[in-house]
Amino acid sequence: MELINKLKSAILRDFDRCLQTNLSTDLYSFIANVKLDEGNSFHDAVDVIFDREGAAGLREFLENLVAMMREFHGENAKK
Repeated sequence: MELINKLKSAILRDFDRCLQTNLSTDLYSFIANVKLDEGNSFHDAVDVIFDREGAAGLREFLENLVAMMREFHGENAKK
């Protein structure tokens, strides 16, 4: 169980760095501002995705999330 938690933490650290690099925000700000369906926390969603898809699936989900946010940010900057 400790290995799984370390792996999830490493994935979230990478996600945090990606947010900081690409969007000038951080994981704490992201978590504070994101609203998930049914009142689930961000960490609950991470656990569900990790359990269902594994580490690679979680990384892919978070990478796609950053790409979507970058695109949205770029579209808003044009307005």
